[in-house]
Amino acid sequence: MRYNVELVLSNENIPKDKNRIILSFLKHIYESYDKKYYESLYKSEENKVKDFTFSLYMPNCKFTREEIIIPEKKIILNFSTADMKDSIFFYNAILANRGKLYNIKGNSITVRNINMNKEKPITNDYAVYSTMSPIVVREHKGNNKKTWYYSLNEEEGKEIFISNLKYQLLDNFGEERKLDIEEIKVEVLGRSKEVKVKHYEIEVLSNICRIKVQAKPYILDYLYKAGVGSRKSSGFGMVDLM
Repeated sequence: MRYNVELVLSNENIPKDKNRIILSFLKHIYESYDKKYYESLYKSEENKVKDFTFSLYMPNCKFTREEIIIPEKKIILNFSTADMKDSIFFYNAILANRGKLYNIKGNSITVRNINMNKEKPITNDYAVYSTMSPIVVREHKGNNKKTWYYSLNEEEGKEIFISNLKYQLLDNFGEERKLDIEEIKVEVLGRSKEVKVKHYEIEVLSNICRIKVQAKPYILDYLYKAGVGSRKSSGFGMVDLM
């Protein structure tokens, strides 16, 4: 399921670490609506893989060294999930918090509206996706001191991206779908744009691009709804069908 939510700010300046602000907001609405569900997402299991992703649209925004200026004081939060339970809880938590102020970092966020977006059906054995939020390719070994980020413009980055993608799909669908998952092919169309996104005090290398994925339709549908790449539930890797 895919939604867009209109968020209103009390002033036009937000920190450049925008995804962190939205994550804090999401945790707040989940905890205020259903603490048990909130804890199942963020407390019961460290680094739990989640089947949702989001992206942000900030009309006419300007980036400075440390801040983002949004003259219209409005953010459109695009949210997508492959899990029906996550979809229902997100929608209900947003409705339960509509009109309420959430104060954060010298600003406040208020939910004005939420709309459900029509999803596009996938019937072919390939799909071309465009990024709505940058794709992150991360190699993680044990702790943050052994974490590296790669570009999809590098061959090593493409290999790690595909390896991570197969691992995530196997974790979701299980061993019985292993043969389908192993057949996946990924092509980056053209040269992608490299961007560095401030995220929890570090600069994360990521890519804005188009990718073509060959796979079974149910796999393509999952990627369309759950996102691709690393840090999906932190505001990276949301895609749309072209």
